Amino acid sequence: MPRVNASQRLPPAPTRLWRWAVLAVVVAGQAAFLFYRSSKEEARARAMLDAAKTPADLQPIEDAAPRGDHAPSRPGELVLWRGENHVSALATDGERVYFGQTYGKRVLSVPVTGGAEVILGEASFPLDLALGKDALFVLDKGDSMREGLGAILALPKEPGAEARTLATKIVWAGALAASDTHVYWLDHGSLDRDYADGLVARAPVGGGPSTLLAAGERMPTAITLDATHVYWGRNLRQGMGELVRMPLAGGRVEVLSPGQGNIRRIIVVGQEVYWVSARDFIGNGAVIRKAPVTGGPGLDVLEAKHGICDMALDEEAIYWSDPHGTGSAPSSRGRIVKTSRKEGASVVLARELSTPCRIAIDATSVYFETRDEARLRKVPKSPPAPLPFEE
Repeated sequence: MPRVNASQRLPPAPTRLWRWAVLAVVVAGQAAFLFYRSSKEEARARAMLDAAKTPADLQPIEDAAPRGDHAPSRPGELVLWRGENHVSALATDGERVYFGQTYGKRVLSVPVTGGAEVILGEASFPLDLALGKDALFVLDKGDSMREGLGAILALPKEPGAEARTLATKIVWAGALAASDTHVYWLDHGSLDRDYADGLVARAPVGGGPSTLLAAGERMPTAITLDATHVYWGRNLRQGMGELVRMPLAGGRVEVLSPGQGNIRRIIVVGQEVYWVSARDFIGNGAVIRKAPVTGGPGLDVLEAKHGICDMALDEEAIYWSDPHGTGSAPSSRGRIVKTSRKEGASVVLARELSTPCRIAIDATSVYFETRDEARLRKVPKSPPAPLPFEE
């Protein structure tokens, strides 16, 4: 028997070209099938999206169908609008509700009774709104990550008129308020300076140079006006803050109430100023306090065990949004609460909501957004059978 040298290599087997051809055909067929199926899925998704935008879907409806573990809404509650992106700002004049879409890059309005949406204009990141006589003022953050792109826009309440830009180059947009003559805003300041370069400024509503009112404000938050003063929250270090004010045209800054947390919302009613003081920037451990507009110790009006995202006031009551309700985890346990300013008693106007935050009121109704559902809702201020409030 012949011996084979171990160093010798046997020649390779003949190449089977037909096997490679079959494999190529199979791979090509699978790729074509996957492309066809993905195209069909995309077409179906687009069709569903377009159907969700039809005028019929924008009419007021009783939102009676549960979504996930969300309970049906109560009688009288209407869904005024539903979309793809959550509502970032909210205001009403009693005839229409105005709102911005953070990622939709639009500012819209709908009638308070429901109906088709009207697009008032575009904004890259509409963060806050303020109503003027003839215009809607928009604080546009510009970008969620980059500094220096903020602006103040004046949009017509009715489409057709030209939008105007009142201010630009806002470093980190904070909050907005407007009088008959001027629009006021807060700039949080820049990250590389630890937000110690925040400021308060104003500009004429008809256009013109802006005026710096206060500089060196560390991440100022929440702003409001009365007939004589502009109020805002000043943030200090170690999570402490204080409520301050200044004359509308500028001047000395007065500290009205020191020893606060993060101030989320300020509202002046008559000779009293109300504000939300929270443990953090998202409203946890929040307390609503009040003091005379001339200053003094903050008197606790109510404490929310789980948190307060936003509030509104009238002569009778405080209306506030609790994003978490009585549950610790689920975002579907949020609620809208009404607390009497005289007796301090609270009732629930709407519950089992998906992270409610922004809130606005008119003479008869409370308007609010449910962030995780991207819906704008309406509920009566005084429903026939309000729900009991529980911590």
